[in-house]
Amino acid sequence: MPKPEKKFSEAAPQSQGGLISEFWSFLKHNKKFWMIPLLIILLLFGILIVIGGSAAAPFIYPLF
Repeated sequence: MPKPEKKFSEAAPQSQGGLISEFWSFLKHNKKFWMIPLLIILLLFGILIVIGGSAAAPFIYPLF
């Protein structure tokens, strides 16, 4: 006999994880740990783009 599913009212009070915890559980469940370095590089490039348009830009340009 199949296990009955929880009703919404029973499941709603449970705490929900954030985006990072949800993504981490996805990586663990699907064994996609190779995505972590890609995400780190994308985040670093995103930070450089954001900082490049700010007052800190003159300090970043000599890095390239």
